[in-house]
Amino acid sequence: MEDIRKLIDGLRNFNENLNVKDGVDSLFKEYPELADIGTQEQYSQYLDTIFPNSKVKDIVYHASPNKFTKFKDPSSTGLSHIWFAEKPLSSQFGSNTYYVLVNLQNPLIQSDSDYDKELRSFESPTNPDWINNYHKTGELPKYKHDGTIRSSSVDQGKSITIRNPEQAYILGSKDDIEGFTQFVNK
Repeated sequence: MEDIRKLIDGLRNFNENLNVKDGVDSLFKEYPELADIGTQEQYSQYLDTIFPNSKVKDIVYHASPNKFTKFKDPSSTGLSHIWFAEKPLSSQFGSNTYYVLVNLQNPLIQSDSDYDKELRSFESPTNPDWINNYHKTGELPKYKHDGTIRSSSVDQGKSITIRNPEQAYILGSKDDIEGFTQFVNK
């Protein structure tokens, strides 16, 4: 009888894990207060409501030596984007790992036929429009893509970039915990 109970519990856990996004288990370990609010399955359902139209549905990762509650506008430091990895990063990028959802509705994707041409104008500080616009106005030029999705040799996966901090939602943050609480209490 005990063996049957173990089998049933194992099947139940397996079934629940099918409905849990990759990374949620680690996130719950790092932020145990999430488990006080709801289950990993509920949290995964909640995550689907954050950027419902994004082309990227999975949790992505950003590592930094700095602690922060919101990403900076990349143009404030002369950059054209904020970078994320498909897999958790090693500490070489910083000891603070951020679990993030990104809102990419019109990304430049590496498999696109005009990828190489578009990428040069997308993020290159050697692009005259980029240099002239940034140095004259302090603003980056406007582009038709809101980020990129491409392969990455750094993490053996995909690299994702976004244009502005409003496209990033930091998981485990105060806003995230409040949002999850509201979601569970509906």
